[in-house]
Amino acid sequence: MITFNDLPLEIRAQIWEFTVEPRTVEVRVLDGGRPTERLVSTTPVPAPLQVCHEARNMALYKQSFSELCDAQRYVWLNLDIDMVSIGKTLFRSFRAVHPSIRRLKFSRPNQEEWWYHGEAHETLDFVNAEEIHVVCEDGLGAWWGATYDHGWPCAWENVILIDADDGRTMNMVEMEKMFDNEHAALEKQYEEEYEDEIREELADMAPLEEE
Repeated sequence: MITFNDLPLEIRAQIWEFTVEPRTVEVRVLDGGRPTERLVSTTPVPAPLQVCHEARNMALYKQSFSELCDAQRYVWLNLDIDMVSIGKTLFRSFRAVHPSIRRLKFSRPNQEEWWYHGEAHETLDFVNAEEIHVVCEDGLGAWWGATYDHGWPCAWENVILIDADDGRTMNMVEMEKMFDNEHAALEKQYEEEYEDEIREELADMAPLEEE
């Protein structure tokens, strides 16, 4: 019987490559007196890397983000396909690895001053980001207009917004269109109601008698 190890190296390498799938990898740099020593991730090590040394040597994943830590810590990542999810961790904590992140996920409240007039400008520091997911802590409605108010390093269609309350998910273009349409519908409704009120008032007014 032919075993996996009996296969040519080229075929084994292709099989290992087929095991690689996009993941969302949770990464945090915890606050504290020396945050660079507190790089943590709750995401398990990719399964292929736990199988054997050959899988580790295939460079399917790399030991990443050691720049953020002076205690020999790292996270296994395939930065071509993995989504790096930083939660509420501040962007500046990842400054040393900004250029390496292609897919970023974070959680922010758009109505908070520290974000809207401050950290939001730092999103452009992720210069090679191709896709960004934003968990909208204050709901999708609070992010209406954020497409134009903030700078984004990737196409608007690739900025995905996730409502923290109800889980609705859409890209920025879809979000802006939805709220623009809702606003236009309300404006039209108010105008029609106002016109109806004017007509009713005119109808109730007695005609002036001619002298």
